[in-house]
Parts: sequence; structure tokens; C-alpha cells
Amino acid sequence: MSQPPGIDESPGKIRGIGKIAVNRGNRAIQFARRYSKIAENAVACACDWPCRRIAVISADDHMSGVDPDGGILDGQAFSNVLPADLVRALGWLRGHLSEPVQLDLLAQAADVRPRTLEKHFKMFLGTTPLGWVRHMRLARARQEFVRLGPNATVTTVALNNGFSQLGRFAAEYRKAFGELPSATIRRAKGASTTTSDCDLDEAMRLTSDALPFAFAVERAQCNIALEKLSRPQELAPGYGLAKAVAGWCWAQRAAHDFAATPAADRNHASRLAAEAYELAPDDALTLTLSSGALVLLHQLEAADQRLERALALDPWLAYGWIRRGWMSAYVGDSDGALRELRIALHLMPFEPLRHITCIGIGCAHFAAERYDRAAAWVRSGVEAYPQSHWAQRVAVAAVALTGARAEARRMGRELLRKEPNLTASLARRAWPFTPRFMSCLGDGLEIAGLPAA
Repeated sequence: MSQPPGIDESPGKIRGIGKIAVNRGNRAIQFARRYSKIAENAVACACDWPCRRIAVISADDHMSGVDPDGGILDGQAFSNVLPADLVRALGWLRGHLSEPVQLDLLAQAADVRPRTLEKHFKMFLGTTPLGWVRHMRLARARQEFVRLGPNATVTTVALNNGFSQLGRFAAEYRKAFGELPSATIRRAKGASTTTSDCDLDEAMRLTSDALPFAFAVERAQCNIALEKLSRPQELAPGYGLAKAVAGWCWAQRAAHDFAATPAADRNHASRLAAEAYELAPDDALTLTLSSGALVLLHQLEAADQRLERALALDPWLAYGWIRRGWMSAYVGDSDGALRELRIALHLMPFEPLRHITCIGIGCAHFAAERYDRAAAWVRSGVEAYPQSHWAQRVAVAAVALTGARAEARRMGRELLRKEPNLTASLARRAWPFTPRFMSCLGDGLEIAGLPAA
């Protein structure tokens, strides 16, 4: 497939934010190129999960698997997206990932000629059969290095993941992750010796307790999360996840007017996001949460780079796909946002992530000026978590822009009772969506009766 204009596929380069919206329109397989190849192939190949197959539908046929109301049809609707031979090949590979793979044997398992199988891998997954295997093996090897820490050896991990030539493994690992396996092990060893096992275990427990409050994205819950996160940061100063969650909460305070100190809150968020990345560059959740902080600080390019790395490390991280979808919505790529957020919704259809996903889908519809669908999705998210006052702004504006002024004014009065200082001008400055999105948001809020300034 020819390279879409403006996308740099050279090794080691991250796709720029300015290029996202321009180059994602012709075929969805091209949009997938903007992810790391590991994330792209991992998600696209999970053929037992219908939503993941969306990534190979052309834009011209985008309604073939999506109902008119914006929902996902059942798995049967996607049965023609991945050919049956590719489904069989991927199923066989998942069970034999560490074994030597020969194309003839793989084609035999897929019940198709080798040339046809290669063609289908290229057409639907953007890689070769052996390329897909190599990406999956590298991702699994890196996870083992991080998990085993000082107990890991390059030889053992390489052999366990099907790499018999250690020099070639090291070179491919460095090309994929920007460092040698030995560097990953050294960092894991350093992290394991800075804090006692007992203190680190307690820090992990306390951070886990704080996560639901952070994911609520609500004033009181955000402050509770920050209170809960102070102790784990004291116990384990080298534990990156606690700092990443805290950074995201400080960014929420600044972006959503949860406090009267936005400048100080932004400084806290920026510092903690940087520290989290320095401490845990191999932890996908830490990367994703610190990316969320950067988004709210309007640092979209740096946030995008961390998301790319997170999804390369863990292609099945639901929150990674949530942030990926929100990022696409911010830059005006509503079709990409819908695909990515639907992936997240299938990965994690429960709280505390479901309402954030639904609100994100609503924002993607709002960006595409499908205001009735925007209102429906945001309302679904807010109903699941009524404290999400910030999201109600989008629902109010969407209803107003459908022409239902009486209902919009009723919703506007309700919103002002929750956010008495909110104005359309303030709302227009809050989030890093496109200027068109924020202008329409402010216009809708004014129609709904909110003060202009």
C-alpha cells in the first residue's frame, strides 16, 4: 500500500500531531499507521473481538459495520472484514508465538496458499506473517524484562520468546524500543532497590485505592484522590504510577476549575508528569496517565508520544485506547476517535472507565456536528456518573445546537446550579479541542442561556 502523504514512517520518529487529522481519511488501515506497529497489529489481529476489526474497514465502507445511531453491530456484521484464512492463521499463531514459524506450515494451518496468506496479512494488518510474530514477541519480551526486573536475563527472555540469535534480538529490540535489553533490565533493577518491598507494596495498594477517585473527574473526588496519593509518594518516591495519577488530578483541577489556584495546579501537574515518565518509562498505565495530564496542560504532541509508547508496550490497555480516542477528538478526527473509543468500550465496558468513554464518544460526535448523537452519548456517561458536571457542558451545547432551545435552557439552568461561575467564554478556553469545536461549544452554551462572559 502506498504511503499516505505526510506520515513519516522512518525509524524512531513519532507521528506529529499536526499530521493526524490530514492523513486519516482514505482508508482505516492508513490511520492505523500512526500508532506504533505493535499496537496496530495487536489490536487488528484479535479476530475473536469484533470491535477490533473496525481498523481494517475503508472509510468509503465505514457504515458497513456501524448502525445509523452510532452503535456497533454484532460480530456477524464484521465476519467479512478479516478473511477466514487470516482468522485461522492468527488463532494458530497466538498459541505458538514462541515456536519457530514457517510460512508453509502456517499457510497449511490457515488452509490457504502461502502467497494468499501473505497478501492478506499485508492487506488487512499492514505487515507480513513473520513481521506480526516479531512485533508480538518483542512486546512480550519487554513485558518480561520489566516484570522480572533483577531476575531477568537477556538470554532466557529471548529464548522464551522465540529469539535464538541474541545479537539479532538485541538489534530488533533496540529498533523497536530505543534501547538495548540490558538497559531495560538495569532500570528495572534500579527501581527495585530504591524502595523496600513492603513500602512499595503498600504504595501500590494505596495508589490503587485512589484510582477510582481520580477516574471520577469530579471536584470532591479529585481532592480525595490527591489526599490518598500523598502517602504512597512518601513511601515510595520512585514509584511512577502514584506520581502520574497525582499529576493527572492536579491537571484536572486546573482544567476543570476545581480550585482557585489554576497556575499552581498546572505547575504541580507538569512536574509530576515529568517525574512519572522519568521513573517509569516502561509502564503503560503510568505513561497513559501522565499523557492525560499533558493533554489537560495543552501539551498535545508530548502527550501523543507517550500514548504511542504506552500502546506499543500494552496493546490491550483499555485506558490507553480511551486516551487515544480523546486525543483524536481533540485534534478534530471524529472518525478515528469513534473507532478508538469503541475499542476501549469493548475492552472495559464497566466503571470507572465506561462513563469517560461514553463522554469521549459524545465529544467525537460533537466534533463531527452530529449533535443529537453527541447529546445521547454524553448523557449516557453523565447518567452513569452524575458528578461529571464538566461533561454536561457538551450535552447542553449539543441539545441547544439541535434546535431544542427549551430543553437546552432547562439543562443550562441545571448546569449553572452545579457550576455557578461558568460562562461561555470560560468554557471556550477550558479544553484543547479544535477552535471550531470550542466555538460551537460556546455558541451552544449561550443559546442555552449561559452568560457570555
